[in-house]
Amino acid sequence: MEQESRTVKKTVFVAAGVALLGLAVVVSSKLMAQTTTTPTATKSRIALLNLTYVIKNYGKFKTFQDELKASVDPFQAKDTSWKKEGEAMAKESQDPKTTAERRDQIEKKLKELTRLIEDNKMEASKVLNKKQGEQLKILYNDVRVAAYRYAQAHGHDMVLHYNDAVTEQDYNSEQNISRKMQAGALMPVYMAPGVDVSMDIVKALNASMTSAPSTRP
Repeated sequence: MEQESRTVKKTVFVAAGVALLGLAVVVSSKLMAQTTTTPTATKSRIALLNLTYVIKNYGKFKTFQDELKASVDPFQAKDTSWKKEGEAMAKESQDPKTTAERRDQIEKKLKELTRLIEDNKMEASKVLNKKQGEQLKILYNDVRVAAYRYAQAHGHDMVLHYNDAVTEQDYNSEQNISRKMQAGALMPVYMAPGVDVSMDIVKALNASMTSAPSTRP
């Protein structure tokens, strides 16, 4: 009877041990499963923007392009008029009926037209370069302010810009790849979703076009 009691106790003890072991295995398996699952991606505190993409899709850029064309149009009109006049005179000079005296007059006039055309071209270039420089400063400052405000609103410690093609064809072009190979700055070859905030910056810029001019932060 005593031996039977010991056997029962031993059986109960073993069963309890097996149950505890099974529980430990289950708990261990759950812990391992938790540790081996892909960790939740933390939000990057650094954002990137494609400056080329942002500028080209900023409404003010289109406005500035139209302003540049308008400022160049008067010079272009003069250039076209003088060249047309010169072509007519050159044709007249080749006419056998044209007198020697008239040919001399035409030659002097053609030299004058050539000088006027060159001076006009230089003046147009000067006006264009000045206006482009002013526009470039405004565009870059607008982007910088928009990036600053975006960073403040979304908890980014830093926003970096890079320049890259905006279409798939240009992106894979030999010229673009060669430029990247020679670039001295860091060029991103991979970005996790949400790191590139170019589209968000464009939306912010276009939304603020009707508001007051941007100021430095």
